[in-house]
Amino acid sequence: MPHPLLTAAFSTLLLLAGPALAAKESSPEARQAISQSTGAVLRGDSRNALAVLRAVPVEAFDDTDAAYRACMIERFDRSSPPPPSAAIEDPFVRDVLAAYQQYWWRALAAPAGRTALEADLFERLRTLLGEHGRTAKDFDALEAPLQAQLQAHGYHALLGLTAPLRELMLWRTQTTRQYPVALPEGVQSVNAQLLDDFASLGWSAYGRCERGSNGGWATQEAVFAVVPSYKEGLDSEAFRVVFLAHEAQHFADKRRFGSLENWELEYRAKLVELVYAGEALGRKRLQGFITAQGDDPGAPHPYANARLVRELTSRLGMAPDQAPLARLQAAARDALLDDSKARVAKMAGSGGA
Repeated sequence: MPHPLLTAAFSTLLLLAGPALAAKESSPEARQAISQSTGAVLRGDSRNALAVLRAVPVEAFDDTDAAYRACMIERFDRSSPPPPSAAIEDPFVRDVLAAYQQYWWRALAAPAGRTALEADLFERLRTLLGEHGRTAKDFDALEAPLQAQLQAHGYHALLGLTAPLRELMLWRTQTTRQYPVALPEGVQSVNAQLLDDFASLGWSAYGRCERGSNGGWATQEAVFAVVPSYKEGLDSEAFRVVFLAHEAQHFADKRRFGSLENWELEYRAKLVELVYAGEALGRKRLQGFITAQGDDPGAPHPYANARLVRELTSRLGMAPDQAPLARLQAAARDALLDDSKARVAKMAGSGGA
C-alpha cells in the first residue's frame, strides 16, 4: 500500500566565500549536470545521473558540487553496493537499513529489475523479523510488524512506497505544533509533526548523496516535516512555502477531493509554491521543476513537473522562467483555481459533490 505522498524538497546550499577572493563558482554546464543528475535519481535512474556528471570535467565544478560529483561516482560507479552509509549501534535497525540501502542501490542501477529486487527485499526483511514476519505474504502485511519492531528499538519509521521505490525513513525525535496556513482557496489549519534526529532520510536522499531529501508529507490527520531539510530554520521562507504551503495543500486536497493520483496532488501543491515564493526561492523552485521533468505517472514528482511547466507555458505564452514574478505567480494561482473548478464540476456531474 503506498504511503502518504512525500514532497521532494531540495536542501538549501551554502555558498562559501573567502574574505579576499570570490569563491569559485560552478560553470553553467556543471550546474546543469547537477540538476540533471538529481532529476535522474528522482526518476529512479542512477546510471543516467552518473553519465551527466561524468560528461562535465571535474574542474568545472565548485568545491561543494565537486564533492557531490565525487560522492555520486564513489557510491554508484561500482559493481556492488557500498557499505551502509549510517552508523547505527542497534544490530536489528542497522541490518534493516542495510537491506534497504542495498535494495535502493541495485534498483537505481537497474530500473528494469525493480520488481525482482523488491521481492528480494521482502524476503530479507521477513528473515530479519523472524517470528514477527513469518506469516506475512506481502509488504502490506510485513510493514506493520516491521514498524512495531523499529519502534521497540527506539526509532520512528516511514515505510511504504515513495514511487518508484520502497521507502525507509528513520528518526528518533518527534514534536507537535499547530499552524494556520494561508492557501489560495482559504486558510487551512494543520497539525504539524516536526521530525528530527534522522538515521535515514529515505531513498531520494541516498540516491543524491544526501544533497537533498524529502521535505515532508501529509496524511488526512497531519503534516510531517523533515526538519533537517530546512537549513535556514522553521521560520524561513523555504519552510513556510516548500513545506507548510505545499503540505497544507495536500492536506486540504485529500479532505476536499478524496482520492487523487499522487502526481495530481504534487501538481497542485507545486503550483501553490509558485504562488507564494518570492523572487529567489520561486526561481530556484521553478528551475528545479523545469530540469526534473518526466513522462511516467509512476514517478509523480517529475511527471507533475512536466504538467506544470506545460500548463504555465500555455498560460503565459512564453517559457515560465522568462516571465516576471508577478505574472508567474498569477498564472500559477489561475491554474490551481481552474483545476479546482474542473474537479468540483466533475464531482457534481458524478454525484460526488
